[in-house]
Amino acid sequence: MNDLSQTAAMDVKSNERLQSIHVSTEYISGYQSVNHVRDLPPIYLDEPHELGGKNSGPTALEMTLCALNSCTAMIMFILKREMKFDLQGVKFDAEGMHDVRRVEMKRTGKLFSQVEPIAYHYHKVIQTIHIQTSENDERLKHFREEVERLCPLHALLRDAQVNVTTNWIRSA
Repeated sequence: MNDLSQTAAMDVKSNERLQSIHVSTEYISGYQSVNHVRDLPPIYLDEPHELGGKNSGPTALEMTLCALNSCTAMIMFILKREMKFDLQGVKFDAEGMHDVRRVEMKRTGKLFSQVEPIAYHYHKVIQTIHIQTSENDERLKHFREEVERLCPLHALLRDAQVNVTTNWIRSA
């Protein structure tokens, strides 16, 4: 039997592999909504002022990029322990290109629902990972492949056929 004391499995208390995740969302007004996750403080989502919102929180698409970076970090933490990988520090940037459709609405006078989108989701996502490690290039390459293979948010974007580019940069 494998010793799971140093893996992500050490904190699993259930025999079930599939677990439910639940959030609740309340619509406030305009573009604003408030999200409730476990017993955490409320998470407000909104649009910036220039897009008609009150700028009370990030947009849903911005939260998706936050989730991608955070999910990648969590998988790195798990693999760091499992692979005994020297991860001294890591920082993430993510940029997503999406079709706001407002330009086409102004040009044609069409409604939002009448404009055929370039993509219904992100057209392109670029994630940049600044990593501090003493590991050699071969081990870093294997670590990267495993992180991208095992990250649920990477898989979600891949399955949606979003063009995702991940740049890994060694930093001092």
